Amino acid sequence: MNMDSVARVVILVIATAAMIVGVAVISGWLVPTNLPPQFRIPMGAVVLLYGAYRFAVAFFRNAETRRNGTR
Repeated sequence: MNMDSVARVVILVIATAAMIVGVAVISGWLVPTNLPPQFRIPMGAVVLLYGAYRFAVAFFRNAETRRNGTR
């Protein structure tokens, strides 16, 4: 297993963890109970979407690199 594969797996795992944290913030598990939903929901959505973006970029960039044979 080369370092590129290890780095790709680590990035995908961290992106998935960010998405899980976003869902947990939206559902109210990781924030104080006195935090208003007007702040909690957008904040969780931003974290969730950032994780999804990083996952998609890492997944498709590596697929394109393998297809083209370039770095």
